[in-house]
Amino acid sequence: MRPDLQRAFIGRVTDASYELFKTELQASLGMEIAFRICEMPIFVSHDFRRDLETAAVEIIQQCIRPTYLAKTDRTLTPETTVRNENDRPLFSVVDFAVCQTEHGDWVPKLIELQGFPSLFGYQYLYASRMREAYEMWEATPFFSELDHDRYINLLRESIYGAHSPEEVALVEVDPEAQKTRPDFIAMEQLIGLRTVNIRHIVKDGRKLFVRSEDGSLSPLKRIFNRAIVDELNDLGVELNFSWNDDLDVEWAGHPNWYFRISKYSLPYLDHPAVPKTSFLSDLAELPVDMDRYVLKPLYSFAGKGVNISPTHDDVSAIPVDQRENWVLQEKVTYAECIETPYGYNKVEIRVMLLWPDTLDAPIPVMALGRSGRGSLMGARYNTDPWTGSTGCLFV
Repeated sequence: MRPDLQRAFIGRVTDASYELFKTELQASLGMEIAFRICEMPIFVSHDFRRDLETAAVEIIQQCIRPTYLAKTDRTLTPETTVRNENDRPLFSVVDFAVCQTEHGDWVPKLIELQGFPSLFGYQYLYASRMREAYEMWEATPFFSELDHDRYINLLRESIYGAHSPEEVALVEVDPEAQKTRPDFIAMEQLIGLRTVNIRHIVKDGRKLFVRSEDGSLSPLKRIFNRAIVDELNDLGVELNFSWNDDLDVEWAGHPNWYFRISKYSLPYLDHPAVPKTSFLSDLAELPVDMDRYVLKPLYSFAGKGVNISPTHDDVSAIPVDQRENWVLQEKVTYAECIETPYGYNKVEIRVMLLWPDTLDAPIPVMALGRSGRGSLMGARYNTDPWTGSTGCLFV
């Protein structure tokens, strides 16, 4: 981390410069962003960048071990299991809290992970606009020594595969109503990727098609999947195909990995960056010092249902037959590492990885940042000045 650069940056931000940055960012997308944009990026040294990269890669590689994958079969229900699963997650994300040792060294500590895409377009746009607005040309938003051209080529390779753009689509439910819509627009700007509402996909035999407003059908041969089964169920969405159909379609981000790499993975990981985690059902007795743990439901999104201050009564309220769907994770202490005019913020950094078939290991490409002074780091929980959604600049 670079607290010296964070401190110096504060003096460069004015109300006018912040409003201008937001205005230009939103104008480039053609829409208003629904989540709060933090006033500053997170400055990270290249040394700590490499620590983040190494930890993320090693953790994701543990998630494809045959012994681990066999255990994750139970996360897939017959209704949501998609055929033709590949042997690796094309997209994955690893969320780290920025912590500090007693000797003052910066260390990443795992909070969550997911075999699912994140904001690969928007985060690049955010970082690029931030660099331009404050003329920070020496900083880069990329992991792995990437540059613009290599990053764009990796995105195209990962999302389009061998297909032409008109045969591929980003698929989500009601995309215009999603808070992540800025990313959909950014992906179209970066690589020409169209966005399709999953409600408009129809099946004919083994093939899928997209129904346009005039009723015409166009073939859909590869899906960049952004639809989350949990949300579809919550909304009562009735699809025109079934997840377990025998379909003649490729998946850019196979849906099964959303379940296989998730909070369910936490108890099986063995890594210095991973806090001790147990399935609630495996604990013969609860820790006496429950204040040192976080209680998390396995199947939730964006921090829903997480209890950061669980009590024995909270656990007792969970039916015994449902405790296999909860984990108790050792609490990590976020470092107050970002100086702001309102005091010090804590930081969470999401490492976003791609793993196309041409690579032997996943490659970290881009970072998403969350900064706040509260107990939860999600952007929805941080709406005060100098908190919210941000990104990393490596220097």
